[in-house]
Amino acid sequence: MNNAQNDIYLSVVIPAYNEQERIADTLYTVKEFLNAQPYKSEIIVVDDGSRDWTTEVIKTVDIYGNEMKDQNVSSIMENVKNVGKGFSVARGMLRAHGKYILFSDADLSTPIEEVNKFLPELEKGCEVVIGSRRMDDSEVEKKPFYRELMSFTFNSVVGLFAIRGIKDTQCGFKAFSSEAGKKIADMQKLYGFSFDVEQLFLARKLGYCIKEIPVKWEHVEGSKIDPLRDSIRMFIDVMRIRMIHRKA
Repeated sequence: MNNAQNDIYLSVVIPAYNEQERIADTLYTVKEFLNAQPYKSEIIVVDDGSRDWTTEVIKTVDIYGNEMKDQNVSSIMENVKNVGKGFSVARGMLRAHGKYILFSDADLSTPIEEVNKFLPELEKGCEVVIGSRRMDDSEVEKKPFYRELMSFTFNSVVGLFAIRGIKDTQCGFKAFSSEAGKKIADMQKLYGFSFDVEQLFLARKLGYCIKEIPVKWEHVEGSKIDPLRDSIRMFIDVMRIRMIHRKA
């Protein structure tokens, strides 16, 4: 690890799959925010085998850092083929050099500025801080009916069979201490949309503090979720989590 990476405070991991239409705006927004902060940071984009021009667009944004302040660094990782969002997030977390690691969906449905609510909790020693769209102070734009139904059903199943006491396991905006994040990512086995549940299940099993924070969230068109196929797959994955990690 070189000197520039020794004291990075925040790593932002962004998984991307076929995001050529919006990845540039996302990266400019994240970079502008990070450049205004007093700490060193990095952006790690993990392209999950995109079939469009996602990687090429990222390079035109100069993700490697020429537009970043000297204390900030960036990198791009490319999966040889499409493996899954969970795989991409875990790979980025294992690569991260920051004291704290945030993963954010590429659509920025939760604004990057919301991380400012997370950092104080991490500094207090809570190892896992997650965004929630289901708390009283959450500011949530109404979701399409099918997503509301999927979310309600899935969270009910998660509460019954995997993790109790967490209102929203699926918000794509979560932060970890470096130690906790890397340990969880290294133990992770599921690489589809259920990886959030597995990560939180592992965090609970490992005795880490989990703090839910109300966040802003708005629906952004272009979701990669297939309502029927992914609902079935996520339900099966939740059933598998306890068995997979019974010795954790």
